[in-house]
Amino acid sequence: APSKPTGVNLFYPIWQKGIEACRNHGDEPDYMAINPTQWLSSSMSACCEKFFGGYMYDACMGRYPPDHDDCNVMLYYPDWEGSNKGCVDDGKEPYYMLSNHEYFLSNSREECCKKFYEWDYYTCAGTRPKLTHGEFYPDWSGGSTTSTCVSVTDEIPPYMLNNQVWYLSKTLRKCCERHFFWDINKCLGTEAVGTEKWYVKYEANTCVQDCVGSSPCGGIAESWDEVFKDKKECCEKKLWWNNKCLST
Repeated sequence: APSKPTGVNLFYPIWQKGIEACRNHGDEPDYMAINPTQWLSSSMSACCEKFFGGYMYDACMGRYPPDHDDCNVMLYYPDWEGSNKGCVDDGKEPYYMLSNHEYFLSNSREECCKKFYEWDYYTCAGTRPKLTHGEFYPDWSGGSTTSTCVSVTDEIPPYMLNNQVWYLSKTLRKCCERHFFWDINKCLGTEAVGTEKWYVKYEANTCVQDCVGSSPCGGIAESWDEVFKDKKECCEKKLWWNNKCLST
Protein backbone atom coordinates (compact mmCIF):
# COMPACT_ATOMS: atom_id res chain seq x y z
CA ALA A 1 0.00 0.00 0.00
CA PRO A 2 1.19 3.58 -0.58
CA SER A 3 2.48 5.57 2.35
CA LYS A 4 -0.02 7.66 4.26
CA PRO A 5 -0.41 11.00 2.44
CA THR A 6 0.71 14.12 4.21
CA GLY A 7 -1.86 16.29 2.40
CA VAL A 8 -5.40 15.63 1.27
CA ASN A 9 -5.26 13.26 -1.72
CA LEU A 10 -8.32 11.97 -3.52
CA PHE A 11 -8.78 8.47 -4.92
CA TYR A 12 -8.38 7.91 -8.64
CA PRO A 13 -8.67 4.84 -10.86
CA ILE A 14 -5.61 2.98 -12.13
CA TRP A 15 -5.74 0.84 -15.27
CA GLN A 16 -2.40 -0.86 -15.64
CA LYS A 17 -1.40 -4.38 -16.45
CA GLY A 18 -2.11 -6.42 -13.36
CA ILE A 19 -3.49 -3.40 -11.49
CA GLU A 20 -7.10 -2.31 -11.65
CA ALA A 21 -7.72 -0.42 -8.46
CA CYS A 22 -8.05 2.97 -6.79
CA ARG A 23 -5.24 4.78 -5.02
CA ASN A 24 -4.77 8.09 -3.24
CA HIS A 25 -1.02 8.63 -3.29
CA GLY A 26 -1.34 11.91 -5.21
CA ASP A 27 0.06 10.72 -8.56
CA GLU A 28 -3.11 10.93 -10.64
CA PRO A 29 -2.63 12.01 -14.27
CA ASP A 30 -3.03 15.69 -15.09
CA TYR A 31 -6.24 15.12 -17.05
CA MET A 32 -7.79 13.68 -13.87
CA ALA A 33 -6.43 16.40 -11.62
CA ILE A 34 -7.95 19.20 -13.72
CA ASN A 35 -11.34 17.46 -13.80
CA PRO A 36 -11.76 16.14 -10.24
CA THR A 37 -15.55 15.87 -10.25
CA GLN A 38 -15.34 13.30 -13.06
CA TRP A 39 -12.28 11.31 -12.01
CA LEU A 40 -11.57 11.75 -8.31
CA SER A 41 -13.41 10.45 -5.22
CA SER A 42 -13.12 11.06 -1.50
CA SER A 43 -13.34 7.37 -0.58
CA MET A 44 -11.93 4.19 -2.01
CA SER A 45 -15.35 2.55 -2.13
CA ALA A 46 -16.80 5.46 -4.12
CA CYS A 47 -13.93 5.25 -6.61
CA CYS A 48 -14.20 1.48 -6.98
CA GLU A 49 -17.96 1.63 -7.39
CA LYS A 50 -17.68 4.32 -10.04
CA PHE A 51 -14.93 2.81 -12.17
CA PHE A 52 -14.85 -0.88 -11.25
CA GLY A 53 -18.47 -1.81 -10.72
CA GLY A 54 -19.99 -5.24 -10.84
CA TYR A 55 -17.71 -8.22 -10.41
CA MET A 56 -14.63 -5.97 -10.46
CA TYR A 57 -15.70 -4.05 -7.36
CA ASP A 58 -14.56 -6.67 -4.83
CA ALA A 59 -11.24 -7.06 -6.61
CA CYS A 60 -10.75 -3.30 -6.54
CA MET A 61 -11.46 -3.15 -2.83
CA GLY A 62 -9.49 -6.34 -2.12
CA ARG A 63 -6.27 -4.98 -3.54
CA TYR A 64 -6.46 -2.07 -1.14
CA PRO A 65 -8.08 -3.35 2.08
CA PRO A 66 -10.29 -0.75 3.84
CA ASP A 67 -8.80 -1.63 7.23
CA HIS A 68 -5.19 -1.15 6.12
CA ASP A 69 -3.43 1.04 8.70
CA ASP A 70 -1.00 2.64 6.26
CA CYS A 71 -3.54 4.35 4.01
CA ASN A 72 -6.48 6.70 4.26
CA VAL A 73 -9.46 4.94 2.68
CA MET A 74 -11.95 7.68 3.56
CA LEU A 75 -11.78 11.47 3.67
CA TYR A 76 -13.99 13.58 5.90
CA TYR A 77 -16.08 16.58 4.93
CA PRO A 78 -18.47 18.92 6.83
CA ASP A 79 -22.03 17.59 6.72
CA TRP A 80 -23.68 20.94 6.05
CA GLU A 81 -26.38 19.45 3.84
CA GLY A 82 -27.24 16.68 6.33
CA SER A 83 -27.64 16.89 10.09
CA ASN A 84 -24.91 19.59 10.24
CA LYS A 85 -23.60 18.22 13.52
CA GLY A 86 -20.19 17.09 12.40
CA CYS A 87 -18.00 15.55 9.72
CA VAL A 88 -18.76 12.38 7.78
CA ASP A 89 -16.78 10.08 5.50
CA ASP A 90 -19.46 8.46 3.35
CA GLY A 91 -18.04 9.63 0.02
CA LYS A 92 -21.17 11.67 -0.78
CA GLU A 93 -19.69 15.14 -0.52
CA PRO A 94 -21.10 17.79 -2.92
CA TYR A 95 -19.25 18.40 -6.16
CA TYR A 96 -18.08 21.85 -5.08
CA MET A 97 -16.22 20.22 -2.16
CA LEU A 98 -14.67 17.64 -4.45
CA SER A 99 -13.55 20.40 -6.81
CA ASN A 100 -11.81 22.17 -3.93
CA HIS A 101 -10.80 19.09 -1.96
CA GLU A 102 -7.66 20.62 -0.45
CA TYR A 103 -9.91 22.96 1.51
CA PHE A 104 -13.05 20.93 2.19
CA LEU A 105 -11.74 17.37 2.69
CA SER A 106 -9.65 16.16 5.62
CA ASN A 107 -7.70 13.01 6.45
CA SER A 108 -9.27 12.61 9.89
CA ARG A 109 -12.51 13.48 11.68
CA GLU A 110 -10.58 15.52 14.26
CA GLU A 111 -8.91 17.60 11.54
CA CYS A 112 -12.25 18.25 9.83
CA CYS A 113 -14.00 19.12 13.12
CA LYS A 114 -11.28 21.55 14.13
CA LYS A 115 -11.55 23.32 10.79
CA PHE A 116 -15.32 23.50 10.32
CA TYR A 117 -16.91 22.89 13.75
CA GLU A 118 -14.43 24.50 16.13
CA TRP A 119 -17.32 26.16 18.02
CA ASP A 120 -18.72 22.69 18.83
CA TYR A 121 -15.62 20.56 18.39
CA TYR A 122 -16.32 17.89 21.01
CA THR A 123 -19.80 17.11 19.69
CA CYS A 124 -18.38 16.81 16.18
CA ALA A 125 -15.42 14.65 17.21
CA GLY A 126 -17.48 12.53 19.63
CA THR A 127 -14.97 13.08 22.43
CA ARG A 128 -14.88 14.87 25.78
CA PRO A 129 -11.95 16.96 27.02
CA LYS A 130 -10.26 16.82 30.39
CA LEU A 131 -11.83 19.27 32.84
CA THR A 132 -9.10 21.82 33.53
CA HIS A 133 -11.03 24.57 35.35
CA GLY A 134 -13.26 22.68 37.77
CA GLU A 135 -16.57 20.88 37.44
CA PHE A 136 -19.19 23.40 38.61
CA TYR A 137 -21.19 25.09 35.86
CA PRO A 138 -24.35 27.25 35.66
CA ASP A 139 -27.63 25.40 35.26
CA TRP A 140 -29.93 27.40 33.02
CA SER A 141 -32.24 24.51 32.19
CA GLY A 142 -35.06 26.07 34.23
CA GLY A 143 -34.83 29.44 32.49
CA SER A 144 -35.06 32.61 34.55
CA THR A 145 -36.47 30.70 37.55
CA THR A 146 -33.23 28.75 38.04
CA SER A 147 -30.26 30.33 39.79
CA THR A 148 -27.93 27.51 40.66
CA CYS A 149 -24.70 25.76 39.76
CA VAL A 150 -24.32 22.00 39.47
CA SER A 151 -21.48 19.51 39.05
CA VAL A 152 -23.00 16.70 36.97
CA THR A 153 -19.93 16.31 34.79
CA ASP A 154 -21.43 13.96 32.20
CA GLU A 155 -24.15 16.53 31.43
CA ILE A 156 -21.97 19.60 30.87
CA PRO A 157 -23.16 21.20 27.59
CA PRO A 158 -20.61 20.99 24.77
CA TYR A 159 -20.46 24.76 24.32
CA MET A 160 -19.31 25.07 27.94
CA LEU A 161 -16.62 22.44 27.38
CA ASN A 162 -15.38 24.55 24.48
CA ASN A 163 -14.91 27.52 26.81
CA GLN A 164 -14.01 26.04 30.18
CA VAL A 165 -12.19 29.17 31.35
CA TRP A 166 -15.47 31.10 31.47
CA TYR A 167 -18.12 28.50 32.26
CA LEU A 168 -16.44 26.10 34.69
CA SER A 169 -15.40 26.81 38.28
CA LYS A 170 -13.61 24.76 40.93
CA THR A 171 -16.05 25.61 43.73
CA LEU A 172 -19.78 26.21 44.02
CA ARG A 173 -19.24 29.69 45.44
CA LYS A 174 -17.00 30.79 42.56
CA CYS A 175 -19.55 29.53 40.06
CA CYS A 176 -22.38 31.38 41.85
CA GLU A 177 -20.36 34.59 42.13
CA ARG A 178 -19.59 34.57 38.42
CA HIS A 179 -22.91 33.50 36.91
CA PHE A 180 -25.54 34.40 39.53
CA PHE A 181 -23.97 37.35 41.35
CA TRP A 182 -27.39 39.02 41.68
CA ASP A 183 -28.81 36.04 43.60
CA ILE A 184 -25.82 34.38 45.25
CA ASN A 185 -27.71 33.16 48.33
CA LYS A 186 -30.29 31.33 46.25
CA CYS A 187 -27.52 29.81 44.15
CA LEU A 188 -25.66 28.66 47.27
CA GLY A 189 -28.88 27.49 48.90
CA THR A 190 -28.30 29.63 52.00
CA GLU A 191 -30.33 32.21 53.94
CA ALA A 192 -29.89 35.77 52.78
CA VAL A 193 -28.04 37.85 55.37
CA GLY A 194 -27.79 41.63 55.10
CA THR A 195 -24.84 43.86 55.90
CA GLU A 196 -26.89 46.14 58.20
CA LYS A 197 -25.62 49.10 56.19
CA TRP A 198 -27.99 51.61 54.60
CA TYR A 199 -29.24 52.07 51.03
CA VAL A 200 -31.88 54.07 49.19
CA LYS A 201 -35.38 52.70 48.76
CA TYR A 202 -36.67 55.09 46.12
CA GLU A 203 -40.28 53.94 46.24
CA ALA A 204 -40.36 54.98 49.93
CA ASN A 205 -38.24 58.09 49.26
CA THR A 206 -35.97 57.29 52.20
CA CYS A 207 -32.95 55.22 53.28
CA VAL A 208 -33.43 51.79 54.83
CA GLN A 209 -31.19 49.24 56.46
CA ASP A 210 -29.83 46.22 54.62
CA CYS A 211 -31.53 43.56 56.73
CA VAL A 212 -34.67 41.44 57.00
CA GLY A 213 -37.29 42.35 59.62
CA SER A 214 -39.27 45.33 60.83
CA SER A 215 -38.35 48.97 60.19
CA PRO A 216 -35.74 50.30 59.68
CA CYS A 217 -34.95 47.08 57.76
CA GLY A 218 -35.91 47.38 54.14
CA GLY A 219 -34.97 43.92 52.93
CA ILE A 220 -31.73 42.66 51.47
CA ALA A 221 -30.03 45.20 49.22
CA GLU A 222 -29.53 44.25 45.58
CA SER A 223 -26.00 43.78 44.30
CA TRP A 224 -26.23 47.08 42.41
CA ASP A 225 -27.38 49.12 45.42
CA GLU A 226 -24.79 51.48 46.89
CA VAL A 227 -24.61 51.05 50.67
CA PHE A 228 -23.53 53.48 53.39
CA LYS A 229 -22.34 53.13 56.99
CA ASP A 230 -25.35 54.99 58.44
CA LYS A 231 -28.67 56.58 57.46
CA LYS A 232 -27.31 60.15 57.70
CA GLU A 233 -24.62 59.47 55.09
CA CYS A 234 -27.13 57.72 52.83
CA CYS A 235 -29.61 60.60 53.00
CA GLU A 236 -26.96 63.26 52.45
CA LYS A 237 -25.46 61.58 49.40
CA LYS A 238 -28.50 60.01 47.73
CA LEU A 239 -31.56 61.99 48.87
CA TRP A 240 -30.04 65.35 49.72
CA TRP A 241 -33.12 67.23 48.46
CA ASN A 242 -35.48 65.41 50.86
CA ASN A 243 -35.26 67.10 54.26
CA LYS A 244 -37.51 64.43 55.74
CA CYS A 245 -35.23 61.51 54.82
CA LEU A 246 -33.71 61.20 58.29
CA SER A 247 -37.07 61.23 60.04
CA THR A 248 -38.89 58.72 57.83
